[in-house]
Amino acid sequence: MKICILRTDRMGDMLLTLPVILSLKISNPGSEIHVVCSKKNYKVIKDVNYIDKIFKINGDLTSYIKNIVKIRKNKYHYIVNFTPGIKNIVLSIFIRSLNKANLILLSRYRKNFLSKLFNKILSKFFFDTVHIVDRYNRLKNKKNLHQTNMMFDLIKICKIKFKQNVNTVISLPKKKLSFFKKKTIVVHINERWLNNSYSEKNLIELISQIHKKKYLVILTSDSTCKNKFHDIYKKYKVILNSNFTKIKKLKNNPVLFNNLDYNYWLKTIYSASAVITPECGCSHIAAACKVPVNIIYDHTNYPQAINNEYAPWKSKYNKFTFGDKKLNEKIILSI
Repeated sequence: MKICILRTDRMGDMLLTLPVILSLKISNPGSEIHVVCSKKNYKVIKDVNYIDKIFKINGDLTSYIKNIVKIRKNKYHYIVNFTPGIKNIVLSIFIRSLNKANLILLSRYRKNFLSKLFNKILSKFFFDTVHIVDRYNRLKNKKNLHQTNMMFDLIKICKIKFKQNVNTVISLPKKKLSFFKKKTIVVHINERWLNNSYSEKNLIELISQIHKKKYLVILTSDSTCKNKFHDIYKKYKVILNSNFTKIKKLKNNPVLFNNLDYNYWLKTIYSASAVITPECGCSHIAAACKVPVNIIYDHTNYPQAINNEYAPWKSKYNKFTFGDKKLNEKIILSI
C-alpha cells in the first residue's frame, strides 16, 4: 500500500502529525509512506526513518509546479491532506490516487456557516472522504479537540489500519553536549514572549532568577529575535551558529545561542534539564526529546482552546499563561 500525507505548514503541526505517520507505518507492514512538506517543517522529518520519500515545497510557484510533476509519477492508494488551505486541495486534485481524503477544520472562535465554504465545495467534488470538524461546537461541549486525534479520526473514516497509542518519534542526537556540566535550563526566545502583559524586562528578570539558582542558562533564538529583544542581545554573550562547534567550555552564564541551525538547536534542547518556551514548535521538540517543558500560552488568544488542540502529544508538561502576575514565580518553582 502506498500512502501520501500532505502537511505543508509549520514545524509544530508536522510534529503533531508524526504519530499518525508512524502508526500507519507500524500498522501496515510493507506500506510505503510519502510526505509532502514545507520548507519550515522539512527539518524535523528529513532524518526520520519511517518516511520513505519526502517532497519539499519551498513556497514559490516554481517549487509547487515541480513537485506536482514529481508526485504525479506515483500512483497512491491513499492521499491524505491534513493541512488547511486551498493550495493543498489543488495539489491533491493533481495527484493520482485511488482514494483522496481531506481534513477541514471549521473556526474555533465562532459559529460561521461560511467558514471554509470554498474548501467544502471543492472537497465534495474532488475527495472521496472528507472529515469536517466543527471546532466551535467541540469546544463549547468540551469534547476532544487535539490535532493528532482529529487526524486519527480521518484515518479511521478512511478505514486504514492504525494504532492510536503511538508517541512522537524524531531522529535524536547520539549524545548530549559535553559542555553542559550542571543543571541547564534552556529558555527559547521568540516574539510570543512580548505582549500586553509581559515585556522584555520581565523576561530578563526571569532569566536572572533562574541564574541565581546556580543553573546554567542557555537562551536560544529564532530569526525574528534580534530586532525585538535589543536589551537581551546587549546584556548576554551571543554565540553565532558558525561558532557553535568551537565551544569547549562556556565562560559566560547566561549565554545566547543565536538562530542555530536545526541540528545544533535540537542537540541543545536534547541536552537540557528543562525547557521554558511560549507555545510554539519548541514545546513539541522538547517533548519529543523527553525533556521537561514549561509552556506559556497567550492569554489573549483562547489559551485553553489552544492547549486542547496543540498540546504536546502524550507528554507531560507544565502549563502557564501570560497575564498571570505571578508567572515568573510559578515558572521558577516548576524547575
